[in-house]
Amino acid sequence: MRVFEGLYYVKRNTAMHRLDPRAKLVYVLCITILSTVVFHTALPMIMLFISVIPLAVEGRVLRRLLSTLRGGAVLAAFIFIFNFIGRLWNISFANPSSPEFLEALMPSLAMALRFLTLIAAFSIFFLTTSPDDFAQALVQMRLPYDYALTFTMAMRFIPTLAREAQIVADAQKSRGLELEKGGFMQRIRNYIPILVPLIVSSFRRAETIADAMESRAFGASKRRSFLYMLKFKLSDALFSIICIAITAAIIWLRLSSFLPP
Repeated sequence: MRVFEGLYYVKRNTAMHRLDPRAKLVYVLCITILSTVVFHTALPMIMLFISVIPLAVEGRVLRRLLSTLRGGAVLAAFIFIFNFIGRLWNISFANPSSPEFLEALMPSLAMALRFLTLIAAFSIFFLTTSPDDFAQALVQMRLPYDYALTFTMAMRFIPTLAREAQIVADAQKSRGLELEKGGFMQRIRNYIPILVPLIVSSFRRAETIADAMESRAFGASKRRSFLYMLKFKLSDALFSIICIAITAAIIWLRLSSFLPP
């Protein structure tokens, strides 16, 4: 469940926390474009991954980011193994006499690094962005308030569900449940005593939230008022311009063949 720790908002008084959520969305979008569209090899992925670390240090969320990456390392390992086996099979099938292991190794490593880079970038965003500020930013971006509220509530309760799942699993283990016992199908059946209490708890929480929203007359007025409005400051504009300029420069260098393919 460590991979969901990157969705917890950590309140700090840092420059990353004071940035407008829209500016941080620009940064996440730039990282996504560079990692999924522009670069497909391991070395640029490593550089992109390293570029996230200073932001985590400045936001004082490096420990939580590392915990999230440890949780995501298992999925990254699966991505690497499956890609490596598939590419090695294709290469060996095409040329059985001399399989090129590097041709299978490096793209598979790049896929795993891409996954970790995206996890790190999105974790930085959610660790340093308040759900209320994020909802307000979505509303000011002309997204309907109902959709903004639904999205932010979902992102807020995913870590809560992960924590409850861990608590239920520990409680069931203390009662003698062995999750790692048996074959593959038996292990799936072992998780049923965890899923049932978790589903019941989720329905209870959803009903409580619905009652709370109904008691506050949610949806009675089509025109909403807000206690405060986000302001896109000069620092937010500079941060966004720097991210966009670096991304555009890298894309130009890539298209102009100054960077290797």
